[in-house]
Amino acid sequence: MGLLIIRLFFFGFALLTGRYVAPPGMEFSGALFGLAGAGTIVLLEIIMEKIPARRIFLGAIGLIVGLISARLLFEMILLIPPRVEIQYYVRFFLYYLFSYLGVTIALRYTGKWNLLSGAADEAEKIPPLLLDSNVIIDGRLLDLSHTGFMDYRLVVPGFIMKELQTIADSSDDLKRQRGRRGLEMLNRLRRDPEIKIIIDDIDFPNITGVDAKLIQLARTSQARILTNDYNLAKIAEVQNIKVLNLNNLSTVLKPRYVQDERLLIKIIKEGKESDQGIGYLEDGTMVVVEGGRKHIGESLEVVIANTIQTATGRMLFAELP
Repeated sequence: MGLLIIRLFFFGFALLTGRYVAPPGMEFSGALFGLAGAGTIVLLEIIMEKIPARRIFLGAIGLIVGLISARLLFEMILLIPPRVEIQYYVRFFLYYLFSYLGVTIALRYTGKWNLLSGAADEAEKIPPLLLDSNVIIDGRLLDLSHTGFMDYRLVVPGFIMKELQTIADSSDDLKRQRGRRGLEMLNRLRRDPEIKIIIDDIDFPNITGVDAKLIQLARTSQARILTNDYNLAKIAEVQNIKVLNLNNLSTVLKPRYVQDERLLIKIIKEGKESDQGIGYLEDGTMVVVEGGRKHIGESLEVVIANTIQTATGRMLFAELP
């Protein structure tokens, strides 16, 4: 409401200014011109609301640097005095050229400047690690960050935040629960004083698809991606983007069982083949027990017969002793 009042006041001020500044007999045209100018300015202000503040700030810096560079170069050209009639053209060309280059270069490298800014601070020299929505929803990142093995600056891009909010607002119950869990885990990560995490409002409006935006951001900022999405990891690796797959880490850290090793397992359901029973270790590893179907609901000591590594994890085959 306050912003609307300010805009109405601005329109009224522009109308009166245009009316009284206009030459005699053209007061009406001057008022219309003032209203048109105010409308243009307000329209630009509304458009700029959709642009992240950091991009506007960097664009302004680029514009200032470009103007200063143009001024210095023009003064250097004047050391060899050109003809007076072409000085204005030279100045016009330099100012517009360097202004354009300054703004576009600043905005083009916004992602790199955002993620790598503050390099003078020793803590900010830690490499940035981009989080995707799946790894935030997963929840294991919070515990992993406390182990001391994640020496990275965790970065959540603005488009990942929007994806989490979209999932949380979904009409599907399962998606809505996942989205809310992701937002809850993100808030816990932000509140944890031991975790270095940045919410970056950068976006790539011209790129469709969250995965494509994440890969583009990793490419422009020289960052890595943390995910548990198999497809995203493979696409990023094809494009020479460094990826940390949380599922691969989990698989590597699981205890390795050798043939003839004994362990205690509870049979909870039937297997695909006849007479098979299935149980799970505490880390989620599936154990297929030959002859275990008739022992469903019981905890048994079994002997490892074989292990198989799959794309989703490790599977154990065991037999009754």
